[in-house]
Amino acid sequence: MQLHIDHIKASRATARILSLMLFALWGAFFIEHLSWFTTESLDTPPLRIWLVQCSHFLLLVGYLISIKWEKIGSVLITVNAVLFFGYVAGRNALPFIIVSLFPVMIYGYCWMKQKHLTRAV
Repeated sequence: MQLHIDHIKASRATARILSLMLFALWGAFFIEHLSWFTTESLDTPPLRIWLVQCSHFLLLVGYLISIKWEKIGSVLITVNAVLFFGYVAGRNALPFIIVSLFPVMIYGYCWMKQKHLTRAV
């Protein structure tokens, strides 16, 4: 039984590390996309750009929140990965969404294993 608990702990640590790595990766793109808001003209970007950038920001927030609160962070990651990449990635949306959801998949695996362990006890 201790082996199973250690496996769940290691999987959770992996999900958290992966969340931080994806935060850094997608965060770099977020910073790059901030250039949409630094135009020389006085015109502000259209509403769709604000909404897309907000979704991207909430994706990043989801990665950080998932480190402490896995389920809330996982919901934020899932919803905003689908919204953001579904809009900006075109034909490549599905691979980007899948990669973005890796921590959520690992958290889900941990929840499933932990539920199975508590039933067995």
